[in-house]
Amino acid sequence: MKTKLRALGVVLALALAVTACASAPASEQRQANVFPVSTAATITAASEDPFTDVPAGTWYTDAVLWCWANGVMDGTSSVTFSPNDTMSRAMLATVLYRAAGGPATSGGTGFTDVPDGRWYSDAAAWAAANGYISGYGNGIFGTNDPVTREQAVTILWRYSGSPAASAEDFADESSISTFARTAVDWARSTSVVEGSGDRFDPQGELTRAQAAVILQRYLTGQEGEAPSVPETPAIPETPSEPETPSIPSEGTEAPKVYFTSDISSDGMMAVYEALGVTLEGDNIAVKLSTGEPPASNYLRPELIKDVVEAVDGTIVECNTAYGGSRSETAMHYQVAEDHGFTDLGKGFVIMDEDGSMVIPVEGGQRLTENYVGAHFGDFDGFLVLSHFKGHMIAGYGGALKNISIGIGSQEGKNLIHTAGRSHTSWFGGEQDAFLESMADAGKSVVDYLDGNILFINVMNRLSIDCDCNGNPAEPDIHDIGILASTDPVALDQACLDLIYQAEGNESFVRRVEGQHGVHVLEAAEEIGLGSRTYELVNID
Repeated sequence: MKTKLRALGVVLALALAVTACASAPASEQRQANVFPVSTAATITAASEDPFTDVPAGTWYTDAVLWCWANGVMDGTSSVTFSPNDTMSRAMLATVLYRAAGGPATSGGTGFTDVPDGRWYSDAAAWAAANGYISGYGNGIFGTNDPVTREQAVTILWRYSGSPAASAEDFADESSISTFARTAVDWARSTSVVEGSGDRFDPQGELTRAQAAVILQRYLTGQEGEAPSVPETPAIPETPSEPETPSIPSEGTEAPKVYFTSDISSDGMMAVYEALGVTLEGDNIAVKLSTGEPPASNYLRPELIKDVVEAVDGTIVECNTAYGGSRSETAMHYQVAEDHGFTDLGKGFVIMDEDGSMVIPVEGGQRLTENYVGAHFGDFDGFLVLSHFKGHMIAGYGGALKNISIGIGSQEGKNLIHTAGRSHTSWFGGEQDAFLESMADAGKSVVDYLDGNILFINVMNRLSIDCDCNGNPAEPDIHDIGILASTDPVALDQACLDLIYQAEGNESFVRRVEGQHGVHVLEAAEEIGLGSRTYELVNID
């Protein structure tokens, strides 16, 4: 049960981010700045309080700052947390639905206030079918109603298997609805809730502050037991310099990383041509992220158009495993068209629209095989275009993520996240094992292509959030430039080094270090995918 509950805390983050992107009401979009961490969360305290509306010493201050420091919850702006904002019943239903892996649903919900095709429709149908949320008994789900405290614990209790429980009564026990009494006992006996002044306030609306407290308790373990924590560096008070990569042995030439500060189609062509390498074959894929609607920071077509034409390429992508607008092929093709990718080069292909193909992993630490999109093998070579940014789970996203998670089929994504343990769900993996699996998957791709692959990273719109977030945080770092290399490890290392040198990097560094993001580079270098030592060549 504990693992399932901690996974639920992880999913709360992504579910809120995804659903708010999918045409959620404006009032609910303000609740969407929440981000997931590994199920084995980094237990560390915040070194500062960035929120003007979270004063020191309140009952929720430590929980809010803990969630913020560990990437579990972010503010509703750069300086506000909005602790008194509420969560809706539709959002809580979606939390559970994502936790279960987004299973297929059939038929309607039977609720008059849950129309088909809304961001929460499948979640409501699933939650009702499984008895987690039964509605109000009059055909009303209460979609936009704030979830009450007794409703919230009842829903979580049902999701956890409705265990028997007993606990000391709250002072307002008589006001707890009959349906919720065992659930409240369970929540109190497991220290998920404690109440205020020995009162539970069952009909009170669940606020963001209360959600932060509950999340902290989930993620630090039930009944006082802390989960195992990967060896992740604590978040420092001030950003530290990344560990200096090892010096190559004498006679070994470090890979070159080419840099230009010109973030334009001309700059893109300049770094590509500086590589001095031509991709071989008639069918060249250009791998990128199509970006989650409505406002993600995906690479714009006008920036990449010339280089796509230069390689006579086909834009390729794979479906997501977490829901959103790009988890189903038809919707994903529509997003690609809306974002201007279907008219570039030879067109656009979703590589896993017909499932997976399996390629071997040689010398990996976690995986022995990698499930990529079935159409991956249709292409002779790859030009990998990556928007460099923070990432809610991996710490950062660049070339390595683009050729591992990005080329993985939905099944492959699940296997990478869980270090080969699950073909059907991406929840439950340990953080370092996930990062090592990313390195393994990336190596299998490069090996399969026999090195017929080139990498370009664009360092603009340097948000702490990835392009799978349709409403990412505004960047604190100014645009830096475009970098290219034949070595994805050297390329990502160079980008991280530039982040550590940039002004305003505190939130980005916190995101990277909170998720032990550098470990994917360590693992990739260890298995021979590339080198963290490089020569930076400025072509300006």
